[in-house]
Amino acid sequence: MYDPFAEFKKNVLSNGLEVHSVFWDRPWIRVEIVVHSGAREDPVAMPGLAHFVEHAVRKNIPNREFNKANEFFEACGGETGFGTTNYLSTQYGFAIPANPAIFREALSIFGSMLLGARLGKDVERERMVIHREFNTRYSHLEKLEWDMGIRKALFKGHRLETYNRPLGRPEGFLSTTQDDLQRFYDTHYVPANISVVIVGGVQTEEMLAELEKSPFGIQKSGVRNPISQPFKKVPVVLEHSKVVKLSEHSNFTVDQTEYKATWAFPADFPRQARRVFNQMLDNILWEEVREKRGLAYSINTASSDFQDILEYEIVGQIVPTATSYIDELVRKCIRMVPSRRDLFVRKLRSTIQRCSMLDLSGSDLADNAADDLLRHHRIISMLEVRDALEKVTHEQIEEAATFLSSDRQYTFILSP
Repeated sequence: MYDPFAEFKKNVLSNGLEVHSVFWDRPWIRVEIVVHSGAREDPVAMPGLAHFVEHAVRKNIPNREFNKANEFFEACGGETGFGTTNYLSTQYGFAIPANPAIFREALSIFGSMLLGARLGKDVERERMVIHREFNTRYSHLEKLEWDMGIRKALFKGHRLETYNRPLGRPEGFLSTTQDDLQRFYDTHYVPANISVVIVGGVQTEEMLAELEKSPFGIQKSGVRNPISQPFKKVPVVLEHSKVVKLSEHSNFTVDQTEYKATWAFPADFPRQARRVFNQMLDNILWEEVREKRGLAYSINTASSDFQDILEYEIVGQIVPTATSYIDELVRKCIRMVPSRRDLFVRKLRSTIQRCSMLDLSGSDLADNAADDLLRHHRIISMLEVRDALEKVTHEQIEEAATFLSSDRQYTFILSP
């Protein structure tokens, strides 16, 4: 079976930085960099600190102007990712031609930025930019209240109880000082807390030698943030539903209802069993809501993996006339899953077969490997995925349905 994930070689630099690489005989090199710190590491009183650091980092590349650094990658036909913050990590990356001199300069830019910066320039400008970003996401503060309401209801006693998104909230990014930024950076932007993924036309020995000579090879003390252990305490749902009438907040005429049902889902439930369960439930939701009744263009499952717990959702835009009964229809769909053994067999067989039809670009491979590293601190091979799928049982599907019980559910409905 074609398994490019199994081809990765892991090496650790003398300073503790982890490198996962695979040689592809291509005229390009793609690099993804995972700093194992994200919004989870924000102080509760300073939501958005990790995200603010990401903004400050790109503007404080040692001995270089940001625009000049960006132009370097543009001039060689390359691409850059100067930072994305999520709950578990902050990620950076670039793609360049497989040219030794260009590779050396790219490592110098990103290595110095991530391991040797002083975050003093453009802090106030970036604060304003982040405030604009916040206002774009939350065009009215009721949206923030709704986001926070879901998490407060579902995740009592968990870090997520006070979390909205990596962007944070004004009480965080408006009060953050330069010292706060530098302290977070010095604590978390250390070699031991960074994983690098490299795919493309550079041999392992050459690549490691260049990394050791670059700023990525500097000695800087620190530790890796550990993987969070599964959250075993089943949160007590404090509130089960909220219905908001958009007409009370806006004069716009809207002809749809936003529906979202959310659950806290255990992180230690087998991942591939959940994958098959999701496909079954998506299929039933499509049949019952879209095909039989025409109530929505689409309605489907979604989830956010927070490492020690998952936020599981069923979301859709439905016709307003279905507002009063959509929740019960969704609950009917969930109850149907365990009874559909035919669907279980079909979805499981199809998912196993897909393992042998993998068709990835170099960027896909690097992105997926980085995604594994931020969640699991290792790269998962397709053989391991297939073996896990072959162990999925119908009993696990029945168990998954119990986690979506009505007493653990929070329903948010935004109606016209």
